[in-house]
Amino acid sequence: MKFVLEAKIYNFVKNHNITKPLFIGYFIAIFAIFYFTFFTFFGDKGLIEYFALKKQIENKEIAKEELATKMQAKKNMVDGMNSEALDVDLLDEQARKVLGYAGKNEVVIYQDKTNQE
Repeated sequence: MKFVLEAKIYNFVKNHNITKPLFIGYFIAIFAIFYFTFFTFFGDKGLIEYFALKKQIENKEIAKEELATKMQAKKNMVDGMNSEALDVDLLDEQARKVLGYAGKNEVVIYQDKTNQE
């Protein structure tokens, strides 16, 4: 098989009057075309890597928007507890949730989490 391929290449070169420098030039050109085509798709900066990075950027943008929404909600909550524009309902809600306060006429029932069985 190897000799058949060599014979075909030799006959092609001989029939088309390709000189040795021209043959080397063709070989280098074909190799360069193959090399650049391969790395256009599969290299570190190729198209496959480009699309993967593009997908990561989209995911990070979505996460950034979610965090910006949460941050705005927290900012609104802090602004609502400002002494100049005090939102009494928000203050009451936070006092009950965070500090565990209860009103005068409210009954608090504690649940023992250790003996639930």
